[in-house]
Amino acid sequence: MKTIFKIVLIVFMATLWACEKNDPLGDQGELTGNIVPFNLLAQMPDAAAGDTLTLRNVSWAVEDNIETISFFHRGFKKLEYTMGLAIPGTDTLYVLSASFSPDSILTPLTPIADYPKEGEELNQYYQTLENAYVIQHDFIVPQIYKLISGSNGNLVLAMDDATFGQFMETFSVEINRHMLLGFFPDLNAYSTVYFKFDDDGNFTGELTDAGVEYFLSNITREIINEFLEEATVEDDTRVTIETQAVVEESTTPAVSTRVFKVI
Repeated sequence: MKTIFKIVLIVFMATLWACEKNDPLGDQGELTGNIVPFNLLAQMPDAAAGDTLTLRNVSWAVEDNIETISFFHRGFKKLEYTMGLAIPGTDTLYVLSASFSPDSILTPLTPIADYPKEGEELNQYYQTLENAYVIQHDFIVPQIYKLISGSNGNLVLAMDDATFGQFMETFSVEINRHMLLGFFPDLNAYSTVYFKFDDDGNFTGELTDAGVEYFLSNITREIINEFLEEATVEDDTRVTIETQAVVEESTTPAVSTRVFKVI
């Protein structure tokens, strides 16, 4: 009977322990004096702008004194554009090509949500099986992370002014008299304002500063598309999700981050 009683007592005590918020590393925390909570954000899949991701975060603390758990996002967008033109001349085909990588666009750390929400307690998110606070939050990938797509004429028309202008600045260094007349056939072919000439009065084929300025001031996306061979863009956009768990009377959060690629 004594043996049976001991077995029943052990089972009863084990049941009580399972229901408490015990920390399996509590002793270690007491020995090290580490009050930073455990905090772990689960990896999420790659997603497109507008998709909904379920963010899942698990956290606990030695003293069970986590005060807040916050979610954030920040992004990094790297673009690489290429453009090629072919301008027919009198007896030759002039080819221009250039590539341009704008400064990478970085979205600063931006709040998503704080837990517990107003009127709640963090205990509402405690899960006995995991012996931790488990929070799941639906996150809609913002449109600011939408990939820039398209090619050729449609891409040129969709380019922002800064990107298009950078390509035109690059091309303006290489444009000669025949190319400028190809872009603007109604321009006076014998203009001494826009075209350089040598001491013998012959056109050198080069543009004057006024000729370069004329090109930059009057070129349009529609004109460029008439001579476009190819225009492409590669967009590598990645988003970092970050969670911060803060314990009471501490300003040092336990941070967990995960990165997913925008597709």
